[in-house]
Amino acid sequence: MTPVLLLAVVLLLLLHLYRAATTRPPNFPPGPPSLPVWGAYWLLLLGNYSYTHKGFAWLARRYRTRVVGLYLGPYPAVVACDGPSIRETLSRPELQGRLDTFVTRERQLRRLLGVFFVDGPFWRAQRRFMLRHMRDQGFGRRSARQEALVAQEVGDILEVLRGARPDRDVFRDGRAYVPDVFCHVFLNALWAMMFGDVFSRGDHAPSRRLVAMGFRFHRNTDPTGAALSLTPWLRYLAPMASGHAGMWDANEYMLRELRAAIDEHLASFSSDHLRDFCDAFLGRMEHGDADASFSVEQLLIVALDLLLPTLTTVTATLSFAVQCLLRHPGVQAAVQAELDAVVGRARLPTLDDRARLPYTEATLREVMRRRPILPLGVAHRATEDTQLAGYAIPKDTMVVTSLYSYHSDPDVFPEPRAFRPERFLDADGKLLKKDLTLPFGAGKRLCAGETFSRHTMFLVFAGLLQNFSFVVPPGEKFSDTKPIPGLVLSPPEFWVKVEAR
Repeated sequence: MTPVLLLAVVLLLLLHLYRAATTRPPNFPPGPPSLPVWGAYWLLLLGNYSYTHKGFAWLARRYRTRVVGLYLGPYPAVVACDGPSIRETLSRPELQGRLDTFVTRERQLRRLLGVFFVDGPFWRAQRRFMLRHMRDQGFGRRSARQEALVAQEVGDILEVLRGARPDRDVFRDGRAYVPDVFCHVFLNALWAMMFGDVFSRGDHAPSRRLVAMGFRFHRNTDPTGAALSLTPWLRYLAPMASGHAGMWDANEYMLRELRAAIDEHLASFSSDHLRDFCDAFLGRMEHGDADASFSVEQLLIVALDLLLPTLTTVTATLSFAVQCLLRHPGVQAAVQAELDAVVGRARLPTLDDRARLPYTEATLREVMRRRPILPLGVAHRATEDTQLAGYAIPKDTMVVTSLYSYHSDPDVFPEPRAFRPERFLDADGKLLKKDLTLPFGAGKRLCAGETFSRHTMFLVFAGLLQNFSFVVPPGEKFSDTKPIPGLVLSPPEFWVKVEAR
């Protein structure tokens, strides 16, 4: 090849790369250029290698926009970073689709199953069935049976922390191991509704192992699917570094546990006596028509969709709450003073007390604002050509809601870095009726477990602070460790001193 021809080839290649990097759909939101292979994902990593949500916030500042447009590999993506654009995303019907990616298929038998990562008529029918029959078991509503079960689980934690039942894996020398000490209560609260049973209160190791697998799955990916969704062949070259090995092992462990529970129900199923959600689903399979959407495989992934968020998000939120109390002991004292005045010490707090404990509720709200577990929510997909905040959004564009940016917006939450539960109270100390935070999303894709999570977290949080104080161990300094990145932000494990009140 002559030098002139070589130069021409190089110039044509550079021209092609330049056009690929700068060509964008008409009226697409402002954002970074697209580079080879991963598109703007390279620049996202440059903005913040560990935390994707901070990388997007960096891009929004760099391009002076509240709606960022970019390409992740060959796929267009839009990130809504303020309240109006996020609420528009969550309310528009044409923005309620889900992404069909390698990572989503890998977690669900390499098919589009479950309710979390599907859309259209299949999603609507399956979600309606799930909510109806889980609600019969106490999910998403006030349930005396469910509240009694949670009270038992809280009592179990209190026994461990008092030393009445030894469990050195999570409590020794007056110190509790967080988040493991909380794992059992949330898992059992959901498992009882799904499968009519609970994990042994005498041996928490199996439940802690299951929760650990949930965290492991989330820590091996991020809200965009990371490089593994853009270049799935990385699982062969770098199974550990790409996150595939950890994600796959954790997912398989959880599926095995769920399969075992479903198999037990298949062996003992009777259509005359439906015991729980699993039986309701099996009953629909037995007495339904030829609707293939109801299958054992679909039941398995629906159960995973219910289980995985519960294993991680509520456990992580309560763990972050402990960190916040360690940093702000005055908040802890104020919560305890309110509990003493309203509930006393003779009984555990109940959901009837919740309306009379505004500061306690406000503290949980502030924890979820300050430490959003899903800082980018769950990615949406445009099911048709549409608009968002005045910008053109082509069909099949990924649409991400940056809850982190919104919860840190000083125009909505003054002094956003400050931890102030009072921001959710009015001048009379009453809880504001309108909660501006969006930790569970909104609209048609609102997290189905919001009511369950809020109720259960309140009961555990209030029950613990009624009986104990969390303090920094003597001779140690408080270390506000950074959360572990992933699809869900999770707290590093730590020991905390627990003092009986």
